[in-house]
Amino acid sequence: MSALLFELEVLQRNAALGLRFWDMATASSVIDGLVVEVYPRNAPNARKRALPNPSGIYVAHRVSGLIDFEFDDREPVEQPWINALDASPPRSGYRIEVSDPFGRFLPLAFDAGLPARGLFTWLAPWISPPQPIVLPGSPSSPPQLLIERIPLFSAPSRPLPQPLAVTYAQLREAGTQRVPAWSLLAVDIDGAPRGIGMADRDGRVAVIYPYPEPPRTPLSSPPEARSDFRWTVELSAFWSPSSPPIEAPAVPDLADVLAQLATPCTVIDSLSSPAPPRRLEYRRPMTARTEGQPAADASWLLVSTA
Repeated sequence: MSALLFELEVLQRNAALGLRFWDMATASSVIDGLVVEVYPRNAPNARKRALPNPSGIYVAHRVSGLIDFEFDDREPVEQPWINALDASPPRSGYRIEVSDPFGRFLPLAFDAGLPARGLFTWLAPWISPPQPIVLPGSPSSPPQLLIERIPLFSAPSRPLPQPLAVTYAQLREAGTQRVPAWSLLAVDIDGAPRGIGMADRDGRVAVIYPYPEPPRTPLSSPPEARSDFRWTVELSAFWSPSSPPIEAPAVPDLADVLAQLATPCTVIDSLSSPAPPRRLEYRRPMTARTEGQPAADASWLLVSTA
C-alpha cells in the first residue's frame, strides 16, 4: 500500500496596518463597529476600510500603493519589510480617518507611515525624535504610555457605561464666546487624575471615568450601608486657539488635539463671588458650569487663555 503525499501551498500576506483602539472611558481595547478608512495623503479618494479581526485589531488589506507589498512572499519573512523600506519613492504618506456610526466616540484622523510592522504606535510629531506620550486623566499608577493603541474620546451623547461617573460641560471662551472645538477637559478628584475628554465641534464634552474609592468613614457597629458618597472635583482645560480664528475642521487631527496638552488654559469657576467647590455625587451625572453668568449663558463653562 503506497502513501499519498500532498504538497501544501503556503500563502504569505503582509498587513500594512494593524490598529488597536483604546476607549478612554472604559479602558477597553475591544471596540467593534468603527469605520476606519486608510488612504494615501495625495489620493484621498483611494480609500480602503480596515476591518476588525477576532481580537479586535483593525487590519487594512489591499491599501492603495501597498498591494505588491501585501503579497510579497519572498524569504526570509523580513524581506518584504526590507523591500518596503528601500522602496523609491518611499511609500509612507498615509492618512487614517476614524468615525463611529453608533455615536459612541468622536471622530479623529492621523497620519501614518506605512507599512507599519506590528501594531501601530502613534508618535507625537512635536517631540524630537517623535515618541509615544502619556495622557493625563488616567487613574492607573504608573501612567501608561500610548503604545500600540489609538485613544478614542467619548461623544457627549454616548450612553453612560455603568458603573462609571461622568462630567458634562459646554465650553466657551471667556470674553469672545468662541467655541473651543476639539479642546480637552480633564477631571481630577481629590488631587488625583481620573479622566480626560475631548469637546466636539460645538464645544460639548463628556468626561467619563471610574469612580474613586468611597471616602473613608469612622468605623461603626454595625457598618452603615451608604450610597451618598461625594468627592471634590477639579477641572483642567487644554486648548490652542488659532489666530486669527478659523473654522474648526469636521474631523480633528490627533496631533493637533494632543499637542494642546502643552497649552493649558484657565477654567473659570465663577464671574462674581468665589464659587463653592465642585462636587461629584455617586450615581449622579455632574454638569460643570461657570457661576454668575447671564441667564442666557448660564449653561456654559468658560475657559480663558489669557
